[in-house]
Amino acid sequence: MKTNQNQVWGSHLQSSPAQENVMFCAGRDVQPLPMADMALLPYDLWTNRAHAIMWYEEGVLPKDVITKILIGLSQLEENFLKGDFELDQKLEDVHINVEAFVTKQQGADIGGWMHVGRSRNDQAACDTRLFLRDALLRQAKNLEKLIQKLLRQAAEHIETVMPGLTHYQPGMLTSWGHWLCSHAQALLRDLERLKFLLVPINRNPLGAAASFGTSWCPNRKRTTELMAFSEPELNTLDCISTRGELESQVAQGYSAMMNHLSLLAQDLIFLSHPYVGMLGLPDAFLTGSSIMPQKKNPDFAEVIKGKTALAHGLLQSLLGVPKGMVSGYNRDSQVCKYLVMDVIRECEPAPNILSGVISDLEIRKKVMRNRCNEGFMNAVDLADSLSRNHGVPFRKCYHLLAKAVRLSSPSESITKEALQTALDDENLRITFSDEDFAALQSPLAVLTQRDHLGSPAPERVREQIEFMQSRLVEDLEAIRQLLTNCEEAQTICKNYQA
Repeated sequence: MKTNQNQVWGSHLQSSPAQENVMFCAGRDVQPLPMADMALLPYDLWTNRAHAIMWYEEGVLPKDVITKILIGLSQLEENFLKGDFELDQKLEDVHINVEAFVTKQQGADIGGWMHVGRSRNDQAACDTRLFLRDALLRQAKNLEKLIQKLLRQAAEHIETVMPGLTHYQPGMLTSWGHWLCSHAQALLRDLERLKFLLVPINRNPLGAAASFGTSWCPNRKRTTELMAFSEPELNTLDCISTRGELESQVAQGYSAMMNHLSLLAQDLIFLSHPYVGMLGLPDAFLTGSSIMPQKKNPDFAEVIKGKTALAHGLLQSLLGVPKGMVSGYNRDSQVCKYLVMDVIRECEPAPNILSGVISDLEIRKKVMRNRCNEGFMNAVDLADSLSRNHGVPFRKCYHLLAKAVRLSSPSESITKEALQTALDDENLRITFSDEDFAALQSPLAVLTQRDHLGSPAPERVREQIEFMQSRLVEDLEAIRQLLTNCEEAQTICKNYQA
């Protein structure tokens, strides 16, 4: 067995801890927060390039000026990628830092043209939209990966029967494939939500200036093309007043996603509990104890639940920021940048962590099958069969089965004798053959009888998988096209030759 050298725990685990999980669980305990504007730097470079190119094409900037501005921006980007660029706190923000760098490199006669026809208001709004767009595109990819893992595993387990629970108690029979499809469907809605969020975010605010336009009359359609936005955000005042609105919408989307991931996480905790034992979590995603050598803790799932609460709190803060502002720019909105960045930073890794867990999950089919014989799991199906095949009102069948459950105790499955006694007590001349009764004792046969859209019947689960795969392809088509457009537009800006 390989002993883990990095943590005090883990020498009893069969595999070394996945480092991405260790870092995810440790979080801010050991990881510093980056400067908010350092996260915006790549997007500010893009905004500056697009702005300068547009003014050159409009005849405002001469060739030598645009050439030197682009050289200065490329030098800054090179330094940034090598880790040799830091924001000067005395210069307040990323926008002035970038202008100061180009001015220092190329001279005031060059750098002094960068801010023509522009305010930090529309510049910051543009940077933020580019940042949010990128985050949504990344998260769409993360969700796709997790959904695919769920659906592939579901296809392998359409006949893997298991108990379905309500109130944490035995309810009705289902299958592991159906359970997986349930989570995949919820995450598909999250993917759709991200796709819809891209519509308002992917509009260009650059050119709004402080809020009220500029006498330089920029070509906003051209900067829209150069940054792969779908269209300009029309009204210049709304371009700036909307600060905080888009951030809160993104946080809402992430919060809904985290609710679903939290549900998945809690299911994994419960089903893998030693006293339940239907799943085995992969050792690479478990943690240990500093005092109890035997412990295998599902920290990843607990951290996801904790981060869900964090996302909810950040969302509430975001919703509160814009409510007292007047139209136009207000410094209140600066807080929104920190809040939405925290939401994205804390939540973004969660789907990938769960993808790793699902990939190596141990499905204990035998335990699942045995659990189906506990808790009178087929009681509803027996009542349905009585009502459907013998014309007895369902409510009467319900009470008959309740009595049969009581008479079958202490057994955890309904006996044929108990059911027959309940029928006889009601003077119902109904007799179950051994063959008919045995069919209703078979979990897979019971599931097969629920042959309707969306049910756990094996063929119906197969339909769900095929439908969701098709929906996934549709949802991703537009997202992938936007990603391609972004890459192409950024390449044009970086390689532009005046």
